[in-house]
Amino acid sequence: MSQPASPDSAPTSAFARNIPLYYLFQFVRGFHFWLPIWFLFLQSQHGLSYVQIGLMEVLFGIATIVAEVPTGAIADRFGRRVALGLGALGFAAATVLFALLNFPALIVGHLCMSITRTLMSGSDDALLFDSLRQLGRTDEYERHAGRAGAVGTASLLVATILAGPLVSILDFRAVIIISAAGMGLAGLIALALREPPRREQDFDAAESQPPAPRGGTAVINEIRQGMRISFRNRQVLWAILFGGVLLATLDLPEFFIQPFVRSHAIDPVEALTQGLTYSGFMLPSFVGLMLGAILAAPLAARLGERWSLPAVLIAGLLVFIPLLLVDHLALVASLALLAMGAAAVQPLAGGYINRRIPSDQRATVLSIFSLCTAVMITIVIGSASALVDAYNFQAGFALAFAILAVGGLLFWTGWRRAHLNTPPPPLETRP
Repeated sequence: MSQPASPDSAPTSAFARNIPLYYLFQFVRGFHFWLPIWFLFLQSQHGLSYVQIGLMEVLFGIATIVAEVPTGAIADRFGRRVALGLGALGFAAATVLFALLNFPALIVGHLCMSITRTLMSGSDDALLFDSLRQLGRTDEYERHAGRAGAVGTASLLVATILAGPLVSILDFRAVIIISAAGMGLAGLIALALREPPRREQDFDAAESQPPAPRGGTAVINEIRQGMRISFRNRQVLWAILFGGVLLATLDLPEFFIQPFVRSHAIDPVEALTQGLTYSGFMLPSFVGLMLGAILAAPLAARLGERWSLPAVLIAGLLVFIPLLLVDHLALVASLALLAMGAAAVQPLAGGYINRRIPSDQRATVLSIFSLCTAVMITIVIGSASALVDAYNFQAGFALAFAILAVGGLLFWTGWRRAHLNTPPPPLETRP
């Protein structure tokens, strides 16, 4: 005789459904046709210098810094699914503004892209981790986060292959607007996700906790609690700093790859063959992003939490060296390896942090991680852009290398001490 269905079976099935939907969301939103050509768009269509584009990125970073934690708190209070949906739909609208407005008004679209992006930042990781927690499968986080990142990069690879030829056939604005359609569809997919529990009391019914406050007071309370967790938990604090400096420096060469390739007489606007060649030189970095995301989980399994991020640091320092010595198109291989390292950092650091924070403020704390990264990126890009404008690409790369060497080693030391002096998380949450 068959057993009656468990009352929790339907909800559990719904949370299991979140996993493939999460992959689909990342895949669809990865069609950023604008990403491989945005730097050239600002240079060709608006005549901006490296410093001007760098200043735009500084403004982008400031908007991210201001919005990151409040939007994370909003996601914790009102739902990560809602934050993802609104963020993706808002980003689609902002992309259209960025394409159609002329400088300096296009900065409005750029800032709106920054703010709506923060609604998704942290919310996606929090929803994935708590869906897995509801299923009793948190040990799979790095694998799913890495693979989902790789799936998103796969669609970005397709967009990269097509972006160069499309620019030569259409124009920059049309290609950028095409990106908005994919992001809008991603927003609708996000709204189809099932919201997992967001409170510790929902995971542990035996634990009695007072109800969360409502309205604006709730959001402020989420921010306050998230800040308290981030600053009082030494493991989380040093992991945020260590992961942030890795992301800010390893990702910098990607910021310059478009003008770097163009400086070697490859311009997608000139002809269809040039567009195909340009896309070809963009591809290695995006392949690196995909491989880095895929390899994050095996790296964590092989080296463990203690050595995964340090391994990325050491490898990054070694890969940076050719960028400091020569100026040649073959350096796209080094850029691809740095992109691989940057892609591995997010799931590695995210998994480490997730296992040491409560679900109640999960999106808020992850947004603080993104906030810290945004601050570092803003400083690095602003300074490196001025150096590239005044000297050359090697000067900008040298700055990133110096920050990675000094900041990376400093934060690694602090994180290592905190890691060794603090009890590990429960066994069921370890990778």
